[in-house]
Amino acid sequence: MDNELKDNTIVKESEVLLTTKLATTPVRLAQATFSFLPGSMDYPYSPDDVDKLDLPKDDDFKKIVAMCRFFYRKEPFAATIINKIIDISISDLIFNKNGLSDNEFRVFLSIKDLLREFSEQLALEYLISGLVVPEIKFGPVDKTKVKDLGIKKYETLMLPVSMWVRDPTTITVNKTILSDTPSYFVHIPEDLIAFILHGGVYPDGTKDPVLYQKLLTYYPEFVAKVKAGERDILLDIDPSLVIRRRVTTDSAYPTPYLYAALEAMKQKRNLRRMDYSIAARVISAIMLVRLGDKDFPITEDDKEAFTAIKQQLLWRDGSNKNIDRIFQLFANHTLQIDWKYPPTDALLNTEKYKSVNDDILVALGFPRILITGEAERSQASDASYATSSPVKTMETLRAKILVILNYVSKQITKLNNFKSAPIIRFRPLQLAEYATFMASITQLYQSGNLSRASYAELLGYNWEDEIEKRLEEEKDLKDSGIAEFAPLPNSRQPDNNASPQDQNKGSNPNNDNKAKEKTTKE
Repeated sequence: MDNELKDNTIVKESEVLLTTKLATTPVRLAQATFSFLPGSMDYPYSPDDVDKLDLPKDDDFKKIVAMCRFFYRKEPFAATIINKIIDISISDLIFNKNGLSDNEFRVFLSIKDLLREFSEQLALEYLISGLVVPEIKFGPVDKTKVKDLGIKKYETLMLPVSMWVRDPTTITVNKTILSDTPSYFVHIPEDLIAFILHGGVYPDGTKDPVLYQKLLTYYPEFVAKVKAGERDILLDIDPSLVIRRRVTTDSAYPTPYLYAALEAMKQKRNLRRMDYSIAARVISAIMLVRLGDKDFPITEDDKEAFTAIKQQLLWRDGSNKNIDRIFQLFANHTLQIDWKYPPTDALLNTEKYKSVNDDILVALGFPRILITGEAERSQASDASYATSSPVKTMETLRAKILVILNYVSKQITKLNNFKSAPIIRFRPLQLAEYATFMASITQLYQSGNLSRASYAELLGYNWEDEIEKRLEEEKDLKDSGIAEFAPLPNSRQPDNNASPQDQNKGSNPNNDNKAKEKTTKE
């Protein structure tokens, strides 16, 4: 009993001494610390990587083209609209025979797919950069290749062996006194110079003798100028084959199709970066660990408490996978853990993209109905009227490309001494409602203003092929004795000596009555 009283007395004296010491000595609280938990998440942007709305100068054509290419690859509206224009406008090619023999005409049909693929390249470059400089070389094709193309009676032919489009960023357009006929210089890249100077060896040591031989065969003057030390070579090309889109009087360079939408697309990209930044902060939220409070403060002598908590948290994230799992944390009642998240209202709000998307569509002059198949508001626009703007864009594009395609046609005729050159054109655009389209062409056909061949072409058929098929079918039906059509109310009686087609030709009651009246009068 005496020992317990003695112990209680000692404890009370210790508490008094501690209270007196705390009252007379200032308490130094522990400082806040932070810890980088090892994880696998990488922050996508640094503070210096800020996308400003500064656009290249109007005369800096190379930077403008580079930006247009970037947004064609990254911006959904730009990519979808350009691809839609190409898919719709570059339709099937139609060749007018124009007095050619069947075998000569077959030569042009054999390169139909090649010309259509080349047309898509021309259209893509026209819409992205606005400057199209084609390179077309003709060469002899041996008998084996001629047979592979399905052409008969020719041992060799002169056909296009190389068709491609030059990179517009390597082209310098110099404005001349005659502004409609500028001069074009091509800047030779260093890797191509090294390839030519080393006889078909690339800077990394790889060899391509076949390509080097083609350069010597089809571009001998170009190779000679490069070996002579020229780095900017004047292009010897027909100016009518070069396409420049929307040239203004103050510059010899064209205006790319995406140029008017560049500012809106950069603004949209900034909004996305804002969303990425907020999302990154949400993913890497701040964990605030607090130990102690006003009644039980943590002093400098209690650093072990912070160390113990920090070690537990570091052990938890030691797998380098920032995935939330159930985790057991052991501490006393003074521990408090809070999570600090940034405001996410701007991240969840999609209305901020509406105005910038509208600006992009207006700048490109492309209706929403051709992108998604529906208008922004139901019954708010006329689809036929909405497609008038892109139709004009497509028709202009097709007209410029046809100049190049018909040049190829004329060169083939000239090099092979054919009778004439076929006229190449695209299949007509069909953006109207199908019922309206069918009613229009049916009325033209019934009124005699549309030929059978054109009527078949508009529906995707070839009139000559259909005639041959019908002749074969009629012969098969006649040989088998099967009627071509089911009997009609006014069909003739079967005649074993008549063809099935003649048997199914219905009789006209009016004609029968007229024949009876004539017989009666006689």
